[in-house]
Amino acid sequence: MASFLGNIFKLTTGTMIAQVTGIILIPVITRLYSPEFFGVNQLFLSIATVAVVVSSLSYDYTIMLPKTDEDSINAFALCTVCILGVSAAIGAVFIGFGDWFGAFFETPMIAEYFVWLPVFVVFSSLFAILNEWLSRKVQYGVLSRGIVVNSISTRMVQIGGGLVAPSPLGLILGSVAGMTFAVLYMLRGLTQDIELLKAVRVKRMKEIAVRYRDFALYGSAGGLANSLSWELPAFMLAYFFNPAILGYYALAMMAVRLPMGMVGTAISQVFYQKASEEKNRTGSVKSVVREIHTRLISIGIFPFVIFTILAEDLFSFVFGADWLTAGTYAMLLAPWIFTVFIFSPISSLFGVLERQRSFLSFEILTLLTWATIFYIGGITGNPVSTLVLFSIGGTLIWGSKAAYLVRVSGAGYRDSTISLIRHLTVSIVISVPLIIGKFLDLPLIILLGIAGMTAIAYYLLLFFTDTLVRRELMGMVQGLIPAKHLDWMERLGLFR
Repeated sequence: MASFLGNIFKLTTGTMIAQVTGIILIPVITRLYSPEFFGVNQLFLSIATVAVVVSSLSYDYTIMLPKTDEDSINAFALCTVCILGVSAAIGAVFIGFGDWFGAFFETPMIAEYFVWLPVFVVFSSLFAILNEWLSRKVQYGVLSRGIVVNSISTRMVQIGGGLVAPSPLGLILGSVAGMTFAVLYMLRGLTQDIELLKAVRVKRMKEIAVRYRDFALYGSAGGLANSLSWELPAFMLAYFFNPAILGYYALAMMAVRLPMGMVGTAISQVFYQKASEEKNRTGSVKSVVREIHTRLISIGIFPFVIFTILAEDLFSFVFGADWLTAGTYAMLLAPWIFTVFIFSPISSLFGVLERQRSFLSFEILTLLTWATIFYIGGITGNPVSTLVLFSIGGTLIWGSKAAYLVRVSGAGYRDSTISLIRHLTVSIVISVPLIIGKFLDLPLIILLGIAGMTAIAYYLLLFFTDTLVRRELMGMVQGLIPAKHLDWMERLGLFR
């Protein structure tokens, strides 16, 4: 755990600024664009996201694994070549057959926006491999600022487009611009490693491609299945319902995933770097899993409980009365998103432990489950019951995936199970005043005040009962505050 929370803090700082900026500006965007425009944008991003996953043939996961930087930079170069080739092919297909895809998804207007698809795929894929390289080099400051650049650029261009001429193009161009500016900024992180580029050789790239061929064969297939499982709801909601329903779903997912992702994404990146390092050093990752997984549960469970209680009120107030339906969707999806939050960081163990075949099996199971759920929901014509089944299924599948990874890592189930039961119970007990306030239909401002006080109570309790979290947090405080001001903290025993 040494420096683990410190690295998470660096990444979380940038991620938090980016996410808070995004959250603050979303209410502006929802008042400039209709749910239908959100739906078209979500369909574009879902297609692009699937394309990004296969663009590097999963060789981006190998950047972190080699023991030498020379091999790692060759893996980076291999990824870049794959990205350019695959993006060109994907662009040709969707631009050439844009009208057919528009008709298939019952969204004809999306055809005119496919010209931006290969551009977005290239820069999103470069963003991903730069993430891996900067994480390997522990340049979390550059990475953190790149995340901020992405978020702010995206929202500003989207707002500008909405003010000038609201259409899906404004939302799409915002995403393209955000990724482009972020990549240009993050390339600064390569300047001190420029000499390593001299080590790039076509022969070595081929050797790395062969050495890690399971990533391309099974990892890419598993990654594609994983991406499709995430994006399949958008595809099937567009197919069975209409762009407005998809727009409500898109905002619900955005709002639920942003707060959870504020810390979860940073933890995932730092965990992958730490686990890879520990695997190379000791041959085992069980100590990393034991230390991190239980803390992730304790940190993330309380916001989930609060959000479930207040989701509908928050959506109506923040995004406008027209988005109440999105609040209902968000409340239904919250249990699944929480499960993803606490389990997704350790999912990188599929790569660290080179379990690509198991990863593929889980993702195929997930994809088939989603297809069944959304097909049943689609033919019944009820999006609410469809999302209820989706949330339940997601919770069960991600729980099964986590159980497998905990077992193969050698960490054991006991600590995680106890942590989940204990902190869920504590969260519900501490939230009783908020539940009562909601039952009494108190004004939202009062409910938010109660939520704030209960949050302070929960995290103070966590701080004083979890020795490891307290020691790491106070270690960061020691690095930020002059020593002469820390005497009173030492006297209180906060550093023990």
